[in-house]
Amino acid sequence: MGTTPSLPPPDRAWLPLDPRRWDEAAARHLLRRMGFSATPSATALALKEGPAMTVRRGFSAVRPLPLPDKLSELSEESEGVRAKLRSLTPEERRQFIQDLRRKSEGALRDFNVDWLEFARRPECSAQEKFVMFLQDIFVVTAEKIKQTETLFDYQAAIRGQLDKDYTSLVRAVMKHPAMIQFLDANQNRKGQPNENFARELFELFCLGEGNYTEKDVKQAARAMTGVTLRKGAYHLEKSQHDDGEKVIFGQKGNFDPDSLVNLTMAQPAAAAFAPQELIKFYLAAEGLPREYAVAFGRIWRASGLRLQELPRILFNSEIFYHPAFRGNYIKSPVAYYLGLCQDLGVDTMPYPGPVVNALRSMGQPFLNPPNVRGWIYGRNWISSTTLAARRAVARGLFQEINEDKLNADEVAALKEARAAGRGRPTVTPDRLEYLAKNRTDREIVSHLCDYFLPVPVTDEFRKVLEGHLKSDQRRVRSLQEVVTAILQAPVYQLS
Repeated sequence: MGTTPSLPPPDRAWLPLDPRRWDEAAARHLLRRMGFSATPSATALALKEGPAMTVRRGFSAVRPLPLPDKLSELSEESEGVRAKLRSLTPEERRQFIQDLRRKSEGALRDFNVDWLEFARRPECSAQEKFVMFLQDIFVVTAEKIKQTETLFDYQAAIRGQLDKDYTSLVRAVMKHPAMIQFLDANQNRKGQPNENFARELFELFCLGEGNYTEKDVKQAARAMTGVTLRKGAYHLEKSQHDDGEKVIFGQKGNFDPDSLVNLTMAQPAAAAFAPQELIKFYLAAEGLPREYAVAFGRIWRASGLRLQELPRILFNSEIFYHPAFRGNYIKSPVAYYLGLCQDLGVDTMPYPGPVVNALRSMGQPFLNPPNVRGWIYGRNWISSTTLAARRAVARGLFQEINEDKLNADEVAALKEARAAGRGRPTVTPDRLEYLAKNRTDREIVSHLCDYFLPVPVTDEFRKVLEGHLKSDQRRVRSLQEVVTAILQAPVYQLS
């Protein structure tokens, strides 16, 4: 058995991949990590174009997510909420607020469905996975931010910064109502500074632990005083802002929120922070020694900290294609579900119940990470409970929808999806019949394993699958069971 070669040193790790190492396995590795799957057509195109063009195409243009219909209706209704509340009696006000929250919860579920279908589209997958990465740094949760229209706008604001630099993104996040509410930044007043945002700015957004002091946090909190929301938008209230001299990172000045962001991003640690998080999200959940992120950061800093340079540097690098990182990264529940849809050539479920419940059961409810640190990747995704939920999701994609059991909203959603050409959320028997046509058992199993799995499997595993096909005269049914077994196998949980 061969040994895995050692990692390249940090100063060489981020150099472009040697073209001689670009092959079909490398192309599939890139597609599965950059997006959610590596279909034969996408792999063939990537193999022809090379990594640089494949990455450029994946992030070529910022594509906006259209506003869901229910959310549009809710946004219009919310504009007059304050005036409406003033005209109601206390009992009417309580009922009105309950109704609004119920509508917002329904809109969040629709947002979930629409975003999944948007992210499933091959031309959007790389972008939306990158948006997931950024939202896992700049965390807000649906549990605390009850207004779904605010959550939608927050994600749109992050997406709208993708062609800009990291400093601009930090500033946009800092001024967004979702973040202001989530970190209680609007409770920060002169003489009574609230440290929440200042601490997270340093620790979770820009620098990481060990790169600031408690004094820096306290002084930065003073710089953030006076932040509030006026008519739902960021506003710096001068009467509540501490305009005295502050000392942050050893520098004196009358810092305000904008100059605080500039000062923070000028710190040496800032260039290495996002690369280290990027490495954990895309390459190795446990991260790499810090010197790798520092070396990455030097290259990124020279590019002006442009957001699009992060994936460009990573996905073109020597270390990204190293054997140590092939086929061993555990997919998140969202990546697992979207990968299934793309691998099987089906649309996402057009109504919320099944998919919302499935993501919750697998451990990743939409826009609801457990705390301000976001999701913890890697082995934390896998337990007996979540693995059983993943298996149920894979089985469900082969079960025909019983429309007689759908409620009126679900029937309408399915009809609308079909009219739009995206109403195929399950695998139909005719596709399995086509797969089995004019192929031997060995050819079928070989095709399925090579198509679905990120690394070669043992001969024993293939023989078990072949044996199942031979032992069952119900050809299509047994083929469905073989495909499901592959999709439920531990190796399919990896990319």
